[in-house]
Amino acid sequence: MVRKRAMQLLPSDPASMQKVRNKYRNRKFLFPMLDQGPNNQFLQFRVALAKAHSLNRTLVLPLWLPHNPKFLHLHPGAPPEPSRDKYLETLSYPFESTFDPHYLSKFVRTIDLSTFRLLADGKLELCLASGDAFDLYLQHSGLTCENSTAPDSSSSLQPAALRSLSSVRFMGYHSFNHEVGNRDRYYAYLRWSAPLLKVADDVSSLLFNGSSYAAAHIRVADAHWDATDCKHTINGMLVPSVSCGDGLNAINYSSIAQELWYMLKVTEQRLLYVATNMNCTDQRLMRIALMLSRRSIRLLCAKDMIRDRLPEQDNYFVSLVEQELCQRGSAFMGSKYSTWTDTVWGARVHNDKSSSNWVFEELWALGIR
Repeated sequence: MVRKRAMQLLPSDPASMQKVRNKYRNRKFLFPMLDQGPNNQFLQFRVALAKAHSLNRTLVLPLWLPHNPKFLHLHPGAPPEPSRDKYLETLSYPFESTFDPHYLSKFVRTIDLSTFRLLADGKLELCLASGDAFDLYLQHSGLTCENSTAPDSSSSLQPAALRSLSSVRFMGYHSFNHEVGNRDRYYAYLRWSAPLLKVADDVSSLLFNGSSYAAAHIRVADAHWDATDCKHTINGMLVPSVSCGDGLNAINYSSIAQELWYMLKVTEQRLLYVATNMNCTDQRLMRIALMLSRRSIRLLCAKDMIRDRLPEQDNYFVSLVEQELCQRGSAFMGSKYSTWTDTVWGARVHNDKSSSNWVFEELWALGIR
């Protein structure tokens, strides 16, 4: 698992370049244009995977950017507007550091990003995306876009309109279609890379030693964002969320513990792995662990153990290993409005584990608090 600090260079001699161009001379390509955090990118990529298949285009294997939210830094001399971590803006990760490209080839033709750059001379003819949200992504990818058009559900992204773009060989594409991106069929073609699975195997052996366990993802509000995920409804009823940060509409730690106990009691589990954007030593998590321990439940949180086993001790990869651990659990409870949970949920549905999935917000709506 290696961070992408510099673009891979292919042989630039004329003979080699011509050989590559001959190999792909009759192909048209779709380059996924991705934004936001990793799991939003994964969802957008699954949509692009579906679109490349339907249009018979070769899918470019993109790179991934780390989660880099805007935070208001509350210290003397800090900028008055929320800003991003400048170091994180310099990082990107190659496709194969995260997913195994082999499985994708069973569904759609693919091309690596370096070869695609060579073919396209670093230029996309048309990008079905709008705004400047993709500037950093294109910069990391070593590409520019000659023309852009706003994605409009009534025009440019409809199948008929896309077919009319058949003359466009090098096309950029962006869509955040939650329904398409979470169809479990596409998870068959997205498997974590072998190094990630090896770390997951090692950690699983140490933590569980072959024992069955349940897992949960508790996605609390990010720091300094007071109104995150606070206005959601289920069947027309306004429901609190674990990821709401306004202090009034959040599912608090005691309710979280009660809902976890419900899942554990139903599934007859006594071991619980928790993945969360809290630190493992966060007081809220410690209180949840204490409440569950009174019912003979052991709560495990192992970010540091995972980090110590990674070649690069990077939170991006820690998160991916935790998703694999959650996917393997005999039962899983997630956060309804989190794409992190979506990634785990989709993999579990694909692996016939849908009957043992819950979300905090839906249990709250059922009166389990």
